[in-house]
This record gives sequence, structure tokens and C-alpha cells, in this order.
Amino acid sequence: MVVLLFLLVLAALAGVLGLVLKITLVVVLTAILSIVALIAIAWFGFRHQVRKLQREAASTHTTIRTGRPTRDLPSRDDRY
Repeated sequence: MVVLLFLLVLAALAGVLGLVLKITLVVVLTAILSIVALIAIAWFGFRHQVRKLQREAASTHTTIRTGRPTRDLPSRDDRY
């Protein structure tokens, strides 16, 4: 923390404090946005998995199969 404060004082003495603060702001906001994006992706993935497990658990309690319908076509009969 002391080193950061020392660097800010040096930047102020050199007359580039505004530039240093802008660069720092961009770096910090980029890091925050990246972390928020990763948390959102993890949350949606977790929620998707929970809902998938709930659907699988609900389908084991019924005798009616839910999901995409399948066609069971009769085998071809060549007698006719």
C-alpha cells in the first residue's frame, strides 16, 4: 500500500497523475467486469445443471416418459 502511494506521489510530481489514474481505472474496471462475467457464466451453468437434475428426478417418479417423442415404426412386412 505504501509503495502504491509512493508511486502516485511520484506520478503527481512528474505531472502524469491524470494519465496514471485513468490507466489504473481502466485496469480495475476491466478486472471487475471480467470477474462479474465469470460469476454470471458460472451461475447460469450451475442453474442449468440443477434444472437438468430436477427434470431427471421428476421423470423417474412417473410412468409416462417426458421429453422428445420418438416414433416406433413397425418393421417392414414383405408378405404383401
